[in-house]
Amino acid sequence: MRTPLLLTAVLLAGCAGAPGGPDGAVCPAIGWTNGLRVQLAGDWGEPAPASVRVACAGGCGQVVREDADPVPRAAVTAALTGSTAGVPVDMTTPDSAVVTVLAADGTVLAEEERDLDWVRVGGSAACGGPMEAAVEVAAP
Repeated sequence: MRTPLLLTAVLLAGCAGAPGGPDGAVCPAIGWTNGLRVQLAGDWGEPAPASVRVACAGGCGQVVREDADPVPRAAVTAALTGSTAGVPVDMTTPDSAVVTVLAADGTVLAEEERDLDWVRVGGSAACGGPMEAAVEVAAP
């Protein structure tokens, strides 16, 4: 009867973790996706904006394929929902990006280079976690 109790105590102690992360923090082995929120402001007229393309300085994450090494993803395109688009950038936090607003047929309606200010929205400074940046693009 003592063996199961002792085994349970040892297993639970192992679940508590041991220092090993930055500053002795115990960090879960997880990944996350950071997001850039693009908000359109003003009256865009016709043709109406349909999507945004974000080209990140240094890449917007990586393209991972089973048959090749990961390569930087130069840009990400996301559809607009109303006047907002959420653009996933993997676990990267690029310093800047070129934001291009596109019509449904691919016509460029506006293009701006913007500095990005990332804010943590989950996790911790010691272990990392999701971050978010936001930019507003005014109608031309």
